[in-house]
Amino acid sequence: MAQAQPQSPEQSTAQLSELRDIHLPLPIEVGLPAPGWWLVALLLLMGLVSGLVWLVNRWRAGRYRRQARAELADLLVSWQTHHDHQAYLQALQQLLKRVALTCFPRDRVASLTGEAWVAFLDRSSGGSDFSMGAGEILIDGGYKPAVAIDPGLLGLHQAALRWLNRHHPKHLDRSEDSSLAGHGRAA
Repeated sequence: MAQAQPQSPEQSTAQLSELRDIHLPLPIEVGLPAPGWWLVALLLLMGLVSGLVWLVNRWRAGRYRRQARAELADLLVSWQTHHDHQAYLQALQQLLKRVALTCFPRDRVASLTGEAWVAFLDRSSGGSDFSMGAGEILIDGGYKPAVAIDPGLLGLHQAALRWLNRHHPKHLDRSEDSSLAGHGRAA
């Protein structure tokens, strides 16, 4: 093993002068990304725009439901304040009919009353709150004394709220298909 000989200061200075200075890397060129990245950016932008359009349309389509729920809440407050059962039933019938006319064809809804109206409410929400629940009051509640109506009004209010949240034409299509199949006709 050979040992390194100590160098004189002049030799080390000479060797140091031969070293090149530290070179900084070249600046990064700012260029356009590859075409694939432009395609990805375009697809993301289109997805974002279509998602926003869908959300706005959904919000607008649900406006009548929000307004109806607010009106239903006002009806309940009015009933709790005045205890006028007949006025509550009449206003509720009008509210439900207006909402139904907004969402369903006029010729299928406008003439419905009594049991046919209650059956429509059940079919259009996919439930049975009106024909076998608290909503039965709508059939002949306008002709009953207030004592017979009072216990069921809060249940009726809840049934109406559920209907406002769940009604949809797809429920009618399903119920009509099943009723046609039940009568031996092809759907």
